[in-house]
Amino acid sequence: MAPVIDCLFIYGTLMLTSGHPMALRLASESRVLGPATAAGRLYDLGSYPGAVASNTIADRVHGFVVKLNHPARTLRWIDAYEGAGDDDPEPRAFERVIAPVRLMSGRQLHAWIYYYRGALATARQLRSGRYAPRKPLRRLAS
Repeated sequence: MAPVIDCLFIYGTLMLTSGHPMALRLASESRVLGPATAAGRLYDLGSYPGAVASNTIADRVHGFVVKLNHPARTLRWIDAYEGAGDDDPEPRAFERVIAPVRLMSGRQLHAWIYYYRGALATARQLRSGRYAPRKPLRRLAS
């Protein structure tokens, strides 16, 4: 029997630093294993990023690996959030796949990652491989 993959590599709005409500939900259902990288190129898609698989050694996406407390249940709602669920119509923007990731400690493991499948014509590549969410502008007091 194949082992259950209970780790998820996150690099965008699911990171706690994004402040997104879904990141808070994920944090309550997982434990952070640490900062990590995965092979890929990262693109700014507007209000969220998208990682695309890459075989080029220099192409790395930076994020975190979390260990899911209840993988099947958590992945079901994340699939729906990412538009990658069984009920989502094709073409789906994201696809959840298993990929090798490397923790900053040097440990390698396999984790789920959501790779972007959509068009990149208007997307800007984030060459650093790091996503920094846009912060809302503060209204100045008059």
